[in-house]
Amino acid sequence: MPMRVFLTGGSGLLGSHLAAHLREAGHDVVALRRGGSDAHFLEGLGCRLAAGDVRDEAAVLAPLMDGCTHVVHAAALVYRGGSWPEVRAVNVEGTRHVLEAAAVAGVSHAVHVSSVTVYGSVAGPVDESSPVDSDIPPSDFYARSKREAERVARTVERTRSLPVTVVRPSAVYGERDRLFAVRVARSMRYGVAWTLGSGRNTVPAVYAGNVAVAVRLVLEAKRGRTTYDVGFDHPLTQRELVEGIARGMGRAPLLVRIPAPLVRVGAGVLGALGVSAPGMEHLPLGRVVRLAMGENPFRSRRIRDELGWDPPHRHEDALVHTGRWLRESGVL
Repeated sequence: MPMRVFLTGGSGLLGSHLAAHLREAGHDVVALRRGGSDAHFLEGLGCRLAAGDVRDEAAVLAPLMDGCTHVVHAAALVYRGGSWPEVRAVNVEGTRHVLEAAAVAGVSHAVHVSSVTVYGSVAGPVDESSPVDSDIPPSDFYARSKREAERVARTVERTRSLPVTVVRPSAVYGERDRLFAVRVARSMRYGVAWTLGSGRNTVPAVYAGNVAVAVRLVLEAKRGRTTYDVGFDHPLTQRELVEGIARGMGRAPLLVRIPAPLVRVGAGVLGALGVSAPGMEHLPLGRVVRLAMGENPFRSRRIRDELGWDPPHRHEDALVHTGRWLRESGVL
């Protein structure tokens, strides 16, 4: 049965892929359009646009959801600077506004897009039964805000009787990516690409098109009080990540390994000085190194077992598409 989905964050990476996937599957999409955001892609898909902002109160947002059966809240500030109050206003209070509006509008089910960053520092495999109470550095505004936003989502679910499913992706890449893939591409601008350690470990990165399929399955299942990790679609090594994007960009950089001990020492020194990951405000270097050099700990078995998630897009193709978009879009 066709759904009518109210979508926040539709002009972003995951939101745009989800809008495209839902439209292809025959569903209607009403996309919240923040002032100044580029909505040409959404308009081309045939989405209906609703002017507003997640910082608007629920009473303002609720009428925009009239007739919608589902809500997907994917809007967020992701390691793009700003003060803690600014990040919290969008990522935490924005979640409250959207979900409370959904309850007022009589929406039957909401999906809150969170992040595996809520787990904090992890050692070994992680799944939805793992605690989310480990320390998060005060400077990691994104992880702090996503953990707090999940608590808000569950509170709204409980107090307003709105079924909510939480989806936790790992780092997402793909066409229209202006963060993660851009940083990878810029690291090879001088004809050299770097891997931290051997480069053979699997990294926690997923293709946006595969996450979109996962969210569509979650929407169709309509299971409240449920959480799904979407942090592992297919194995992807550091080396494959860099080489795949480079192919799409028409480049063949010299691949250079930085010895693992040197990386750890350097990250420790720079982290102690308060240095963040290049181009990603508030992202601790220590977290980058742990995730980049370890094995992807987010196995994502539950969504496969319960909803039959079978990611259709392979990294070897998705990376090339992403690199080609980076080359042609002019974002670099």
